Amino acid sequence: MEDPRTAVIIPIKNFEKSKTRLGKFLNLEQRISLCLHFVNDLIEKVSKLEQCQIILITNESIDLPDTIKDKSLVIREGDRNTGVNSAVALADSYVAKNKFEKSLVVPIDIPLLDLSQIKEIIQYSKNFDEGICIVPSYRYDGTNILLRKPHTVIETSYDNFSFFNHIKRTMEKGAFIKIFDFENLRADIDTIEDIMLIFKKYVFSDRSIGDTTYSNHYYAKFIQKYENNNTLNYLLSILKENHEIWH
Repeated sequence: MEDPRTAVIIPIKNFEKSKTRLGKFLNLEQRISLCLHFVNDLIEKVSKLEQCQIILITNESIDLPDTIKDKSLVIREGDRNTGVNSAVALADSYVAKNKFEKSLVVPIDIPLLDLSQIKEIIQYSKNFDEGICIVPSYRYDGTNILLRKPHTVIETSYDNFSFFNHIKRTMEKGAFIKIFDFENLRADIDTIEDIMLIFKKYVFSDRSIGDTTYSNHYYAKFIQKYENNNTLNYLLSILKENHEIWH
């Protein structure tokens, strides 16, 4: 295998403590299952990137496919499970030791992630020596995708208004900034409103999310577009079985 030049950093919070804002609508078992779907879908996608190594930072037991074990690494957080910044800092030590050219931080909860767009971001980073490529969250407060070249250009700041924090830190460094406004990459899942938005705008764009009759026509559209997206299929199954929670 060629020497990977991009480290793909995936911080994974303990499943039992994840997506607590969905607790009113999804029970603990459902939230854990959702996180597993998130992780499996993301790993399946980013494993197709060339010249990349996947770095998972987590205390969870992740069952990696044999086909990607040679390009992936799991770093255990231990007692340092204090947030995304701490997780990325652990990965940064490995990135520095192995002299990766750049790092790409990808959260697990972007169900509409398009690999071609991630490739475009990585490709674009060849245009500068020091800087970041960044994709904001839907409300422009969080950071959904962050490429740092090199990883030392800024420390991550995944706190309140992380998008602005990352922009500010990079500007203070005098480094290059490229904002990618990929709308689908901005769609993450933290609240029930996020789930409703994704289904309403991207899946059944011309159909009410509260309408659970799902004609063959609309279900066929969904299958054609998102057949291999286990996360959306899982959420759809919950929607169909418990449609009253969406009203």
